[in-house]
Amino acid sequence: MHTRRVATFLLGVWIGCSLFMDFMTLENLRASDWVIAGATAPAGKRLKMLSQEDANLLLRYQAAEMNRHYTYDWETLEIALGLALGLCAFLGTQKRWFPLALCGVMLIIVVFQHLAITPELAYRGRETDFPPGNTAFGPQSRVWTMQEIFGVVEALKLVTGGLLASYLFVFRSGRRIRQKIDAIDHPDHSHVDG
Repeated sequence: MHTRRVATFLLGVWIGCSLFMDFMTLENLRASDWVIAGATAPAGKRLKMLSQEDANLLLRYQAAEMNRHYTYDWETLEIALGLALGLCAFLGTQKRWFPLALCGVMLIIVVFQHLAITPELAYRGRETDFPPGNTAFGPQSRVWTMQEIFGVVEALKLVTGGLLASYLFVFRSGRRIRQKIDAIDHPDHSHVDG
């Protein structure tokens, strides 16, 4: 059925884009050092007007703000993807409960991230972008804890997506095997000599 293929495609997009966003979040935070080291002459001239520490702080702040913005937007899109995937899974898997439950778990995880973890992480992160918050252990510790929670929840979402993808592939191949068996074994149980 075509809706199962659409569901598999949507799930692939969801998992692939989630992995890409996770990768980009980490890369953005490392970018400040690359920007300063590889600055063109006009950019280097302006960066030298700031101290090395101030330039790093501003670039890290910009990267963190972009990560916060992209994460919020991506989670909003994930909710829409999850709803579309749920509809396709409902129609494409003959209303079986297991794929619907896995899709529901993924959707609940994203809603939890979007409503609870991401806003708290953004708030706590902004506390630690500049001194005195970025030098105090308490605020930094809270941010690290929130990042660990986000990472665990993100991993749980991806594992659940992997289980759903496995189910969709197994379900698909199991149906093909049954069709081949039915083609060989006629309903009147006669054997066709070929």
